[in-house]
Amino acid sequence: MPFVRKKRVRTNKTTKNQNTEHISTYKEIANSTKGFQKLHWGKALFPDYRNLSGPKVSQKRINRAKSIVKYILEEKSQRIIKAFESFAKKKYYQKNPTTEVSILRAINMVENTTLYTEDECLYGYSDGYQIWISAIKMSNEALVGTILHESLHNIATINGKDICEKDEHAIMKSLGEQLDY
Repeated sequence: MPFVRKKRVRTNKTTKNQNTEHISTYKEIANSTKGFQKLHWGKALFPDYRNLSGPKVSQKRINRAKSIVKYILEEKSQRIIKAFESFAKKKYYQKNPTTEVSILRAINMVENTTLYTEDECLYGYSDGYQIWISAIKMSNEALVGTILHESLHNIATINGKDICEKDEHAIMKSLGEQLDY
């Protein structure tokens, strides 16, 4: 009787971890985004700003950073809302003010982020509908942080009134941003 070689049959053996659907965190998204693999994250919402320069900002880099910022806003929305609400309680002496925070508005601003080449004095600027990022040398941490910072402007009201920029910066500081001024 001639020798018959058996063929190997590959099976789709899956482990428990492969069988369940995996939900990515914003840090995993950043690590899988080209050019953003080495972002330094602290315990806070914002990345750790290091004293690094980087390449000039381009629309291509902005588009890559936008996806990371959108994941941050979606994943940490409850933390952001809680920061605005706790600030309002402190400001109005525990009188339970009405606080409205629109994360969807922040995400829309992130989607409308464009390169701004006329002014190199600012990192970024927002008007509540669009974000402009300056075409200066900026590290990836600074780029993600700037888009996130600008997206948190003009998204909340306390008792139906807009929050001033100084108070918005205090809220961002409570979320872990390290401002230079």
